[in-house]
Amino acid sequence: MHAPHSSEPIAPHTLEHPGTGPIEVWPVGNRVGESPAWHAGEQALYWIDVRGQQVLRLDPVHRQLTRWQLPEVVGAMAVWNDGSLRLALQQRIVDLDLHTGLLRTVCLLAAHEPPGNRLNDGKRSPSGRWFVVGSMDDRVDKQARGALYCVSDSGTVRQLHTGLVVANGIAWSPDARTLYFSDSFRGQVWQAAWNEAEGTMGEPRPFADLGEAEGRPDGAQVDGAGCYWSAGVSAGALNILAPDGTRQARIALPCRAPTMCTFGTANDLWVTSLVRPGWEPTALDGALFRLQVRR
Repeated sequence: MHAPHSSEPIAPHTLEHPGTGPIEVWPVGNRVGESPAWHAGEQALYWIDVRGQQVLRLDPVHRQLTRWQLPEVVGAMAVWNDGSLRLALQQRIVDLDLHTGLLRTVCLLAAHEPPGNRLNDGKRSPSGRWFVVGSMDDRVDKQARGALYCVSDSGTVRQLHTGLVVANGIAWSPDARTLYFSDSFRGQVWQAAWNEAEGTMGEPRPFADLGEAEGRPDGAQVDGAGCYWSAGVSAGALNILAPDGTRQARIALPCRAPTMCTFGTANDLWVTSLVRPGWEPTALDGALFRLQVRR
């Protein structure tokens, strides 16, 4: 199976936003932008559009946008090896060869997942040995049927945790000894001891509660100081949590629903966003943003 790709020129515009200074807005038109990852070697940003069923790559210097069209919904992405990405599709993990567009199945998770679930959010572990991915109940009447999995490079699957509604917010502490994850539906973030050599985690313990007004915790990133940057998908903001779980700062954004952030070069911060069904489309919801931050 292949993922055909196409490229197009793209230009950002700059928006002055109170409290953050200039923000670059890249009009990529995502339905559900997610999983941004900066590729230092290419000086390019990769991410996905979950409902648009696409992988995207932005070369910000040459202002070129490339899209790979996928055969099904994609929940998560990680830059894997030179020229390849690891993707969580509906209920399977695949590798995408960016040169040929070939999709190679790594493993199937359908046997672990009930009907109506799909994979959602995932990250490559700090050493690159594991792909930790979560799942969610994709039905309107959501139940706590989601789980957290650890997938090895060869495709071995280990279930880490169950009882989640919408698994999200996967990230690691700088020393790789703590794994964070969230349930976006419940507004809860947990942390657990992580064994990078074995790909196992300890008993999760509560880290933070973030409600509707604060910003339910979607995708996340941890900075070099150990602060957890959580996309507040219900409040148009990023919540920056200190290592003890207290909110250290809040960054308001011009979109209604940011989904995840990642650090680029220097002080660049890239943020993806979504457009909810029934929303009147705007030039900002579903866009990609770049802003300057201190970290």
